[in-house]
Amino acid sequence: LLAALLVVLLLDAGCAESQDYYQLLGVSREANTREIRQFKKLALTMHPDKNPNDPEAHERFLKVNQAYEVLKDEDLRKKYDKYGEKGFDDHKRGGQYESWNYYRYDFGIYDDDLEIITLDRGDFGKNGFWHLSSYICLHFHSHRPNYSTIQLQCNSNIYLLYSGLFLLFIFEGKKKPEKFSGDRSKDNLVRFSMQFITTTVTQLWQEGNVFKEIENAFMSGLGWLVTFCFDTGDCLEPRTRQKLAGMLDGLVKVGWMDCSMEMQLCGSFKATSGATAFFPPDFSVNREGSVLVRP
Repeated sequence: LLAALLVVLLLDAGCAESQDYYQLLGVSREANTREIRQFKKLALTMHPDKNPNDPEAHERFLKVNQAYEVLKDEDLRKKYDKYGEKGFDDHKRGGQYESWNYYRYDFGIYDDDLEIITLDRGDFGKNGFWHLSSYICLHFHSHRPNYSTIQLQCNSNIYLLYSGLFLLFIFEGKKKPEKFSGDRSKDNLVRFSMQFITTTVTQLWQEGNVFKEIENAFMSGLGWLVTFCFDTGDCLEPRTRQKLAGMLDGLVKVGWMDCSMEMQLCGSFKATSGATAFFPPDFSVNREGSVLVRP
């Protein structure tokens, strides 16, 4: 009986030693990066600095920190999913951690902002607009309202930083990064970024391309986002149309109609003032009336 009890205790201890990393962080195995970074909430409550009278707080938090360090890294996460903790016997991560103040005031300060993506080294090499800033000087965060920031977690990836605290680069495929220089006003930042958006915005007109363009897109499974421009109403500005075309590239086509010149065409779409409408690809074109209708 004593031997059996000892075996059970050893098995329980083994299970505790190899507790699943996903369970430790309270996330599913399909969790995305943002969900994994909710580790911050655990850090604020489990950190030894907040539990000075708990002799097990250090070891418990060390385990949670190790789980985070592995799962936040795409390559290490794949290795863990395949081999479990055995894949890290010779290379333990998460053996050190920051102070409670770091997790409270510096770590993941943008995680709740859906417009901001926090980067790790695994994200580099991908196309995109990258604004790299540092937590070192909060003065630079006053620029954030001017654009959607893509934030680099400097503390854990310090070797990725360029010299300088506030930089904007365009990384486009394998091309050399384009560096922004000049006054960091909203207009200048947008103007610099827009030159790299080359997606076509199509002007549609009655006697030319309207049927061909719409039908070709529908046949490819793409819908149309069309803005109807009158002297009154809400017509999307050219820059806004270009932004949408870039953001929605491969999902929908973006077009516009000059209703001061194409009054009959716009009327056939039942547009009487400036407006924007989305037509999914299950619509069809009535060539006689130029009206998009569901089949």
